[in-house]
Amino acid sequence: MNRRRLLAALAATPAALALGAAAKKEPKRREPPEPRRSRRRKGARPPEKQVDVAVVGAGALGAWTAWHLVRRGLSVRLFDAYGAGNGRAASNLPSMMLDPVQGGDALYAGLVEESREAWQRLSDSASLPILTPCEAVTALAAIEARSAERLTGEQLRPRYTQIAWRPEAAALVAEKGGAMLAGRRGVLEAILDAQIAPEDVVMPAPLRDKRRDLYMLPDGGTARSLVYASGAWLTELFPQILTPQRLSAVRHQIFHFGPGQGDTQFRPPAMPALVDRAYGFNLLPDIEGVGVRVWKSVPDASVDPDSFDRRADERALAEVRQWLAGRLPRLAEAPVVASAAAHDCRTATGDLLLDRLPKHPRVWLVGGAAGRAFALAPAIGARVAAHVEDAARAVEPRWALGRLVDGAA
Repeated sequence: MNRRRLLAALAATPAALALGAAAKKEPKRREPPEPRRSRRRKGARPPEKQVDVAVVGAGALGAWTAWHLVRRGLSVRLFDAYGAGNGRAASNLPSMMLDPVQGGDALYAGLVEESREAWQRLSDSASLPILTPCEAVTALAAIEARSAERLTGEQLRPRYTQIAWRPEAAALVAEKGGAMLAGRRGVLEAILDAQIAPEDVVMPAPLRDKRRDLYMLPDGGTARSLVYASGAWLTELFPQILTPQRLSAVRHQIFHFGPGQGDTQFRPPAMPALVDRAYGFNLLPDIEGVGVRVWKSVPDASVDPDSFDRRADERALAEVRQWLAGRLPRLAEAPVVASAAAHDCRTATGDLLLDRLPKHPRVWLVGGAAGRAFALAPAIGARVAAHVEDAARAVEPRWALGRLVDGAA
């Protein structure tokens, strides 16, 4: 080695040693987290013209009814005049609530766990979560405050610091079973999981081919059975049976309030869903990035679901802010980040309608349930599918058409 090469080698040695030391000191990089596993689904089957069942209405009830029918091995077509998850549908909201209490009604509370499990399975297979667990709090009115299962205002205050509780206040707390559901996205995921291609088709009242004992579809196809999961649109299809006094669309004005930067106290698990029976308002925590959702429990008008204006008004906003000032003071002056007027479908009895169309034993009518239908759609859809497959299956008496038509209590 000549002198020049020797000097170059000696000069490079400290730098190499320094680099080696730095390399040794560099902490090991953590492996990137596993991506969310999403089950590979097959694409939707091409629609058949002759099917076992045509489902009319691609909201939550129609989607889950179709899902269960497909799982039973039946061929299905799914129609909606405005398209699945459309802006006029009652299902077209960013978030919904699965309330395990269901107002203390045992019939509907009995459907909660079945529905929750179905939503959870769907959520596990979706690219983004659909179900987010959260606690559900029902603030009781004074007449209900003696419930043995209640918590007092003193017990509630340290647990939910965002909410103002008077000492004499009382509430029921469901720590398990409650959940927030992604609205429109949940409907579309259920349809995707059923591998059905929804069709933008206007389906009229049933037209039966007596010779073949089949029902005619608008494109010349046929179905052995029909399910009208059409909600408030049932009154347009069957006006002689379902008058507006028996079934109607009612309006709720909904506001989403944005908490401050970095404030996570209004998201699950810190923030529960709140049903305030004492003052007549409901609140859902923020899960879809559109703020805390608030609306009055009692609807403010009957509306035409085809044509009513879906903008909320200033009068309703003033009422909501007044409630927030007393119940959630930190949100009283929060900005409105989204607002809308939406509807749900209600029967005169407040119950679900699930029954056969008179003189058509293979045609089923489904709707109502006063806002419960979305969250409980998996369990309700399972029962509709069971009726379609077993014509002799008895109808739940509270859901019978006769209660509406005859005016039974």
